Amino acid sequence: MKAILNQSLIAAAVCAATFAQAQTAVRPTAEQLYQQGARFNSPAWAVPYRDTLSREQRLAGLAQVWSETKYNFAYFDKVPHLDWDSLYIAYIPKVLKTASTEQYYQTLEEMMAQLNDGHTWVIPPSVIRERRGKPGIQTALIEGKAMVVGLKDLNLTRLGIRPGLEITKVNGEDVHAYVNRAVRPYISSSTEQNRRMFSYDYAFLLGNKADSVRLTFDDGSGKSFTRTLPNRNTSQMNETSMGNRRDFDFRWYGDQVAYVSLTYFDDRSIVTKFDSIYPQLKKAKAVILDVRQNGGGNSANGWDILARFTNRDFPMGKWETREYKPAHRSWGHEKLGWTGDKYIYNITRKDSTDFISVPLVILAGAKTNSAAEDFLSAFVQMQRGLIVGEPTSGSTGNPLFVNLPGGGAAIICTKRDTFYNGTEWVGKGIQPNIPVSQTIKDLRSNKDTVLEHALQLVKNQLRAAK
Repeated sequence: MKAILNQSLIAAAVCAATFAQAQTAVRPTAEQLYQQGARFNSPAWAVPYRDTLSREQRLAGLAQVWSETKYNFAYFDKVPHLDWDSLYIAYIPKVLKTASTEQYYQTLEEMMAQLNDGHTWVIPPSVIRERRGKPGIQTALIEGKAMVVGLKDLNLTRLGIRPGLEITKVNGEDVHAYVNRAVRPYISSSTEQNRRMFSYDYAFLLGNKADSVRLTFDDGSGKSFTRTLPNRNTSQMNETSMGNRRDFDFRWYGDQVAYVSLTYFDDRSIVTKFDSIYPQLKKAKAVILDVRQNGGGNSANGWDILARFTNRDFPMGKWETREYKPAHRSWGHEKLGWTGDKYIYNITRKDSTDFISVPLVILAGAKTNSAAEDFLSAFVQMQRGLIVGEPTSGSTGNPLFVNLPGGGAAIICTKRDTFYNGTEWVGKGIQPNIPVSQTIKDLRSNKDTVLEHALQLVKNQLRAAK
């Protein structure tokens, strides 16, 4: 006991001396701390791509994913039964068993998918992404069936492939069994509706471009046939962030209803395009905005467009991020802190009459993601109109990009976003005022069920206003 006490006294004396020395020492500059090891994305992670990474490199990448997620991820509360440390330990032998860099990254994707967050996932190296391809068809899950909804390769019509066909088998395996085995485990998503969308759309049939896939189709009348299709088409997931297209569709329905498709917010050009048609939109009696295909980007672009439909300031939302203080932890204060703010969009227009005041309807769905949901969040709080369609993706936030060996990266959601009053929609999706889903019957008749419903809605509104 005496020896232990003496050791404690010696330790206390050493700490006191160290503290005294620290009081007289020159505090290191931020640059010195950076060079001493506090830097992020160190050049040590710049390991060039190889078809097989070394054992040490694979373990280092796994540790990088684990540690950066542990200290930065904003939504551990949404996976309360997940022990992140135990999962890390469980994946050590898994990554060591991977025979190639492609398998290694797929294993990391599987690990990150268990966080159930649409802004937290693994991006494989560009070499691997460029190898991936899909058949030239667009697909979606409609009424529980994997349906062909469009063609990217029009030559496939020669094989009898067209929109409205149901895919029943993939390489002889039941289509849903295939999805549950080969696709779903690797999807990082915050909601079931977004996970289903990715599983039967963006990530569906994704494979090596050098391979082909054998698909069995049903035309709805009892006729079934099988075709082998090459994976030559570039995956939409590889083209642009979040699968965004650069489409901009503006058209009139009659001389009263204007329709505008906003498929992206990740480039300022969307605002320029919208401003170019703004004078024409002011002549409309009702406006329909379509963000069903919008995967997000820069929230400010969406808010700038939304501001054209009001002359009042409107709430954009509330955000928070984790606040970690190492000294507090050393004192036993392990409770997580948060810091954040609230934002309101300030209308600065000189002419208070320069806005569109007619009825406004927005179309949304499971592909409506991130900045497009921030757009809808503000729209809901403005009480400016109605949302028609399906619940949105349910995921937004600021992703932290972390370099990994071999040229890939992990992205980790660092920010929680809510409505201005703190009500959460991440993990749920923004709900439509009027739920409408595409039907197989309308697909086969070349009809857009959701748009048709919205058109009827605004026509009824205009009729009632007379």
